Amino acid sequence: MRAMILKEQGGPVTLAEVNEPSVGPCDAKIRVRAAGVGLTIVIMKGTPGLVTSFPRILGHEVAGEVVELGSEVRHLEIGDHVACHFYLTCGVCGFCRSGQETLCENWRGYVGMACDGGYAEYMSVPAVNLCRIPKDMSFAEASIISDAIATPLHACRVEAKVGPGDDVLIVGAGGGVGIHAVQMAQLCGGRVIAADISAEKLEYVKAMGADEIIDCTARDLAAETRRLTDGRGVNAVLDFVASAQTLEAGFNSLAVAGKLVVLGFQPASVFKRESTFRVDPVAVMTKGLEIHGSRYVSMAELQDAIKIVHQKKIKPVVTRTFPLEEAETAHRLIQENKIIGRAALII
Repeated sequence: MRAMILKEQGGPVTLAEVNEPSVGPCDAKIRVRAAGVGLTIVIMKGTPGLVTSFPRILGHEVAGEVVELGSEVRHLEIGDHVACHFYLTCGVCGFCRSGQETLCENWRGYVGMACDGGYAEYMSVPAVNLCRIPKDMSFAEASIISDAIATPLHACRVEAKVGPGDDVLIVGAGGGVGIHAVQMAQLCGGRVIAADISAEKLEYVKAMGADEIIDCTARDLAAETRRLTDGRGVNAVLDFVASAQTLEAGFNSLAVAGKLVVLGFQPASVFKRESTFRVDPVAVMTKGLEIHGSRYVSMAELQDAIKIVHQKKIKPVVTRTFPLEEAETAHRLIQENKIIGRAALII
């Protein structure tokens, strides 16, 4: 089969002919029809320790058709259309059994990093990582649900607890996850202030329904946020950039009892700069502020995200598609901040 292979940390992915994956008794093999491409992959492939061995097939946002099942799999059938959960978890520890799989005590890593992923014609994963998607849903749109849409679902509903009337600042709002967070925060009843550094992205985000926009190249983020909220600050900040500058600005944008939700990271190995930020403990204590790390989603939340998209309450934003062999072109454009929303490989 054809696959895009990563041969070394931080290197490019290159096209190769490899054997189709085998299927263990608890695994499922799918024919990959689309694979989402986002900044997460660009960051992770250059971060030491996340890719557990080389060569590796990347790709964790996957939609496809089940073509083979292991002997012990009962919840899927041949021909099912499926999406894939990102984390390799045990399913039996206390966190897994309580619906907090992302904190699994026996966590084995990421799909596409600790096992081969979806930048290929076929992939094999533990069957418990797959859940059905409706057959009338496009594969390109379905492929990005597992990260770009499910992630802001958890962040808005569980971490930020966005409710009707809340002011929500979304940093990196034009990116692949941020643009869906704009929609998700509004679905929860929030008034969205969208911040980015690209005028083109901000225009798109405004057209998607953002209530206010902030161009961070022209405005001080915290000062402009306070101005747009009559000095109060926002109830929640969702930061998908997570640089030292954006995190400090987000913290300084919070209203009393506000929540800063961290959803991105900028490792020095990739970005060549420090992302640690300063926190004023007096402000945390006197204003009752909260800082949350939002670590992906549960399988139940992934299923909820699929339902929301199928109900047309959230629109998947896939603005560019590429053939499999152009995956590295997609990576480059993402790193250059030239793609609005999400890109996808059509396989």
